[in-house]
Amino acid sequence: MGLFGNIGAASYSEGGVYLLPGVYRLEILSVISKRTRAQKDAFIVELKVLESTSTERLPGSTCSWMVMITQDSPALGNIKQFLATVIGCEMSQIDERVAEAAVAQQQPLKGHIVRAAAVNILTKKNTPFTKVKWLPDSAGAAGAQAALAEG
Repeated sequence: MGLFGNIGAASYSEGGVYLLPGVYRLEILSVISKRTRAQKDAFIVELKVLESTSTERLPGSTCSWMVMITQDSPALGNIKQFLATVIGCEMSQIDERVAEAAVAQQQPLKGHIVRAAAVNILTKKNTPFTKVKWLPDSAGAAGAQAALAEG
């Protein structure tokens, strides 16, 4: 096999441009689940920034929210909170069927507008993590700012 023997199976990677601490108004571009190169399951939301208090994530830019799904993390709870917020339902209504539908090829959540309050925290393992609380667009900038203050 030559130098480019595996190019047919290769995919392009732009690297991660993730939400940083701040308050946002965002448009959902896509919601997917995939297996990473490290063979871990991930839930990824691609977003367009409409409003932002972050000087590094300006309106018009795009970024991602990625949740690594592992047994010992709050990943599924974080995904559940996101889905309930976007869909506009109680968290108790989010089940596997709803989550699978969210990542379907039809992209039913594409175009939805949401608010997010992101803050850096340290995990139990003392590693940095950007915690994101999702809010409906109707919460407005003030509601997202209040959520940020709550931590």
